[in-house]
Amino acid sequence: MKRLLLIAITLFLLGSMGYFATQNSHNVSLNLFGNFTIQLSVWMVIVGSFVIGWAVTELWHFISHPQRFVQSFLGKFSQYKDNKKLKLTQNFENASLMRDPKQVRKNFSKLDNEKTPLSIRIQYLEQLRYENSAEELLVKYADLRAKYQGNLQVLLPYLRLSLEVSDWDLVERLSHEILRITPGHPDALDGLRQFHIARQDWVACIEQERDLLAKYSGSLMTKDLALEHEEHLQKALRQDPKCLKNWSFRYLPQKRDKKNDKPHEAVGEASQLQKTGMFLDAGRVLKDAYEVTTYYGLLTTLENIYQESGADDQILEMIGELHNSRQRSIPASLLFAKLLYQNERIDEASKVLSEVNMPENTTKFQLTKLGTKEKGEQMTEEWSDLYHGLRFLIAVGQNRSEDALQEAKPLLREAKLIR
Repeated sequence: MKRLLLIAITLFLLGSMGYFATQNSHNVSLNLFGNFTIQLSVWMVIVGSFVIGWAVTELWHFISHPQRFVQSFLGKFSQYKDNKKLKLTQNFENASLMRDPKQVRKNFSKLDNEKTPLSIRIQYLEQLRYENSAEELLVKYADLRAKYQGNLQVLLPYLRLSLEVSDWDLVERLSHEILRITPGHPDALDGLRQFHIARQDWVACIEQERDLLAKYSGSLMTKDLALEHEEHLQKALRQDPKCLKNWSFRYLPQKRDKKNDKPHEAVGEASQLQKTGMFLDAGRVLKDAYEVTTYYGLLTTLENIYQESGADDQILEMIGELHNSRQRSIPASLLFAKLLYQNERIDEASKVLSEVNMPENTTKFQLTKLGTKEKGEQMTEEWSDLYHGLRFLIAVGQNRSEDALQEAKPLLREAKLIR
């Protein structure tokens, strides 16, 4: 009813103004006193009437309900401030997406105050990578970390930056801090994993990888990790041959054959003996493991131990036993011949090589199985080159020039291409 009455009064006033306007050529004359008259245009009167009406209404609300009036005013003012802040935030984010340093600084300066959200500050620091050096960014993150202690919004991007610049001590500290706040956090576990890889601590590395694969197997995060894990397990065994003794592999999607660990365990055990100067025992461990597995990587370690021992004849005899065994393998025979030649026992080396039957047409593009089908090793061009190289050197040492030329041909690149 009040609204209808208000509309009726408004229409009456507008009609009255229209009538007076037509009578006075669209002007309204106001006689104030005496002969003093003011002529106003109709639109000015209309607008003025609305303004006066609004002012009277607001004054009436203020007088009748002062608290409600103040709250309404403050709400409208707060909404205006929020809209302005939202606009500035949108401008800042757009400048960030465009990687426009000038606009980023300009908009952030308008947003920068005590109430600025931490997410905006982090986003601003992320943009500074296009202007500041790594050292400057690390200092800024350190200041922010001190101000917001224990806040993952700061710690996580700080960890990513430390990984990016390979500051491994900082990576370790930040990863442990994040794990104290959120045990099992994947970013922190991966940070520690990369830290251990950089320090070549493979035993600690596989522990982090196990936790990641157990919790996030099949995800994009562990896609490459699953491929690297087996290699890291082997390296861990070489550092500590007993590190997988009570290890459960249930976290792996496929069953793993532990028999393949024996060569790496032998290398690890031999390395520990080697460090204590027990070269003979280390050589015996490698020899026994090779007789079981025929893994020629054991021969490389055995050769290193032989050289470090000062060319111990007993270790050389062990390698000779591999050559004379029933399960003779070409890599072991070639290593024996090589060491004999290095000890200037040329005739013995020549005799060993004469007992080696090399497959023909062995190139780097072709792999040939050696030994039994179950325990066979793959031989690449490396073994072929060693075989012909030794025969060439022995022929030269024995003054057999024609034989030396014949043995040199397989070593030439051009000859390999036309075979």
